[in-house]
Amino acid sequence: MSSTFDGLRIARSGVQASRDNLNITGQNITNSETEGYTRQRVDQSSLSPSEYGGFWASTGATCGDGVRAKGVTQLRDTFLDGEYRTQNAKDGESSDILNALYDMENIFTSTTTADSSSNSSAINVLNNEFGKLVSILESYTNKNASESNVREETKLLASDLNSAATALNTIREHQYSNFSENSVDNVNGFMKNIAALNQRIKAAEVAGSPVLELKDQRNLMLDKLSKYVGIHVEYTRQDAGAGQKVDNLSVSLADKDGNSLKPPFTLIDGNQFANFTVTRDGNNESGAASTKPFDITHVRLSGLSSDSGKTFGADSGLKNSDIKSGSFSGYLKLLNESGEYDTAAGNITTTARGIGFYSQLLDTISQSFARMLNQDNITEKGEQHGLLGGYDVNGDESFDLKDITAENIHIASTWTDGWLVKSKNPGTGKDDNTNASYSNIINIISDLKDKPVTLNTNLDGKSGVTILHDTLQKGFAGVATMLGEDANSMQVADTTNSQLLNNIHNDRQSVSSVSLDDEAVSIIQFSQSLNASSRFMTAVDECLQTIINNMGLTGRG
Repeated sequence: MSSTFDGLRIARSGVQASRDNLNITGQNITNSETEGYTRQRVDQSSLSPSEYGGFWASTGATCGDGVRAKGVTQLRDTFLDGEYRTQNAKDGESSDILNALYDMENIFTSTTTADSSSNSSAINVLNNEFGKLVSILESYTNKNASESNVREETKLLASDLNSAATALNTIREHQYSNFSENSVDNVNGFMKNIAALNQRIKAAEVAGSPVLELKDQRNLMLDKLSKYVGIHVEYTRQDAGAGQKVDNLSVSLADKDGNSLKPPFTLIDGNQFANFTVTRDGNNESGAASTKPFDITHVRLSGLSSDSGKTFGADSGLKNSDIKSGSFSGYLKLLNESGEYDTAAGNITTTARGIGFYSQLLDTISQSFARMLNQDNITEKGEQHGLLGGYDVNGDESFDLKDITAENIHIASTWTDGWLVKSKNPGTGKDDNTNASYSNIINIISDLKDKPVTLNTNLDGKSGVTILHDTLQKGFAGVATMLGEDANSMQVADTTNSQLLNNIHNDRQSVSSVSLDDEAVSIIQFSQSLNASSRFMTAVDECLQTIINNMGLTGRG
C-alpha cells in the first residue's frame, strides 16, 4: 500500500529535477561563447514504485516514486570528433605548404600599379630582367648601347639570381625555425597538458566530483594537437580500485584516415606523454650520407614519461615517413623534398616540390645561363672569354659549371671593356672589334631567345629528369610559372580541406554547441515544470491537511 506521503515525495522529486534542469540551462547559456564548451544536459530516469506486487500484493492503482536526476552529461559525438581531427590535420598540412609557396612566389614576382590606373599587375622579376639583357644586347648591335651597359645589365640579372637564392634560403631557415621551435614546443605542451588533465579527470571521477569542464579543456587541446599531427584517440575502461572503473584516454599517431599506425607510436597514455624533437644533418633517414645539397630535417619521438619523472624513455624509432599529415608533414615536405631532383639524386622518390626543388632549379638555370654566355663569347682562335663564373670550395673564381650556383653566380672579374667579343672576321682570321659585324653578339641573342636548351636535374644532361626543354628565356620565366601552378594546385587542395573541415565542424556544432533559442525554450519548459510540481506539492499538502485535521472529526456529536 502506498504511503500517505508518497505524493509529497513525488512532487519534491519533480521540483528538484526541474531545478537541476534550470541550473544546467543557465550553465549552457552563460557558456555559449566559451571556447571548447560542450552543451550539457541532465539525465533523468523514472523511479519505480516501492511495492512491486506479487502473490500477496495489494490491489489497486500503483504509482511510481517520482523522478531521479542521475547526473549531467555532455552532448558529444565521438565519431564526429575523430572526423574533425583527421580533417584538421589535412588542413594544417595544406595551409602551411600553401603559405610557404606564397612566400616563394613573392621572391619571383613584384606588383606594380600604373600611374593612370588603379589596376595592378604582377611582374616576373627574372624574366623581366632577362628581357632587358636581350634588349641591351640588341641595342649594342645597333650601336645604341655600350659594352659597359651590357655588363651592368648582366650583373643585375646575376644579382637577381643571387637575391632569389638567398631569399629561398631565408624561407628555409624560417620554416625550420617555426617547425623546430614554435610548432614542436606547442605540440609538446599540448601532450603534457592533456596527460595532466587525464590525471585530474581520473582523480575527480574516483572522488565523485564533476569533470565535464575538465573534459572540455582536454577536447579543446586534442583539437589543437590534431592541427600539427594526425592523431587517433582511444578510450578504454580502467580499474580504479574498489571495483570502480574509469575511462583511460590514449593518443597515438594516425594515418591520413585517422587510423592508428601499425606498430603504434603512442603520444599520450593516461598521465604519461612523449616528447618530439627536431634536428637536421647531412644524413638521410637510414643514416647514410645524403646527396642533397642541404641538410635533412629529422623528427624524433621519445618514449613515454610522467611529468613527475621528467626523464623520457628511449627513442621510439619514429621516421619522417611515419608523419602522415598535419603541419609536421607539411614542414617535412617543404624542408626535405625536392620533387624531380630527388628522383635524380637516388633518394626516396618524392612528388612534393619543396623549397629544395626551386633552389636547385635556380642553380640549373644559372649554370645553363653561364654555359651559354661563356661558350658563345669565343674568339676566332677558339679562346673562350668567360663572362659569368662562380666560386670553388677554396673561394676562388671558377668557370667550371659545377662551381656555379644561383647564390654565387657573378660577372667575371676579367670582364672589362673589350672582353666581350663582338664578331669574328673570317677574312683576317682575327677578331673584328673595330668595324664589327656583331656576329658573336647576334649569335648570343639568338641562343638566348631561340635556342632550345634542356634543363635537367643532372648537370651532364645525359641522365636524370628533364624539367624543361625550351628556350632559356622560357626557363627564366618558368620558375615563377611553376611556382604559380604549384600554388594554385595547393590552393585548390587547401580550399577543399577547409570546406570539408568547416562542414564537419558545423555538424559537430549542431550536436555540441549551445543554441540560445533552444535554451530559451528549455527555460520556459523547465519553469513550467517547476511551477507545476510546486502546485502539485501544494495540492498534496492541502489534501493531507484535510485528511489529518478534518477526517478525524467525522461522527463526533
